[in-house]
Amino acid sequence: MSYLQNKWSEYARQANPARRYASQREFEADWVFCLRRRYRVSQEALAAMASVSVTTVQNWENPRSVKAIAEHNQARLRDIERELWIKAHVTLLDPCPPYIKALYDLMGASKDESAQALAEYLVTTMPEKDPGRARLLHWASLAYSIGEPASPRARSLSAAALEALAGNDNRLSAAIENEILGSQFEDLLNLPAGEGRRQQGGNLMRACERLFARDRQPAYLWNALEVACRAPLDAQDVFRLAQTLVDLLGVAPVRHRIRTEASFEAARLVFDDTATRN
Repeated sequence: MSYLQNKWSEYARQANPARRYASQREFEADWVFCLRRRYRVSQEALAAMASVSVTTVQNWENPRSVKAIAEHNQARLRDIERELWIKAHVTLLDPCPPYIKALYDLMGASKDESAQALAEYLVTTMPEKDPGRARLLHWASLAYSIGEPASPRARSLSAAALEALAGNDNRLSAAIENEILGSQFEDLLNLPAGEGRRQQGGNLMRACERLFARDRQPAYLWNALEVACRAPLDAQDVFRLAQTLVDLLGVAPVRHRIRTEASFEAARLVFDDTATRN
């Protein structure tokens, strides 16, 4: 079975898909378009990656095109998707231990099971107090989420990585922390609407709030508010975070940002209430 045929089969087994398609060809066209949109890649850039013409990419994205995507091009799209995922989620921060490089190489070679086995071995054998444990837990979560972003093991490892970073304030820890939060946020946006997305959003929002409590950096509160808006979470969470930002920064800058940035659209009505109370 070709790559997109397998994707189509996975979609067909979903009880409540986020979108319904009239045919496999329509599904494939939307899949290619969503791949570009997710990683902000132009048709010209995707054509160069796949070694095809821009017209070919346009045909791939046209649901009315009668020409199917050739199997060898589907295989290339599979590899491109992995390359883009790794580029978006993974940074080889210096200093880079050999075991991190080994995990990176295995993931890049599509050897996910080997990467997961190595990660599990390292997580089991590395001492709890080892300064590199948070980074290892993060990479272990990546080894799972590259194949299944919403897998319970990926989520538990990612949460454990954030907990292991508590109390560390060096530059490398901060960089790893930001990478973990970025990975969790992107995976959140790729989850379909429903309880799973709300649960993941709640976990991520609370992680951002814990980091704010530790560092008192407003950026973490803004991140928490964006998560609450886009998960979406309960209105009381959105209101509470908006009110905290107002208390911290004042009405004018918070009102301006919420009203001008699309990410905070769900907070606008709540902010009107907040502004009224101030």
